[in-house]
Amino acid sequence: MYKEDYNQLVTKGDLQTSNQILIKAIKEILDSKNSHKEFLTSKEFAHSTGQKYSTIIYKCKCGLLKARQDAPGCTWFIHASEIDRFRNEATEIYTGDLKSHKKEKK
Repeated sequence: MYKEDYNQLVTKGDLQTSNQILIKAIKEILDSKNSHKEFLTSKEFAHSTGQKYSTIIYKCKCGLLKARQDAPGCTWFIHASEIDRFRNEATEIYTGDLKSHKKEKK
């Protein structure tokens, strides 16, 4: 190999950095698409949160999500603020702050 050939090689670190930048950009695009909507469909909400569609429907029926349905059997529309609430609760669970958060609400 010549010296010029070495300059064209990609290292593992370069690939990891590139991967992180790409993932961050994709998350920003997805967030910006959903940020201007007032309501998300249950499928959009499931896709955004990574939960199963059936779980989202169950939570809508039980009143665990701020959602509305125009008529029985129609699509559920979930208020966009629920995404932020879901992410905040997931972060609290991950960091172990959920117990203190529940005590504050009481």
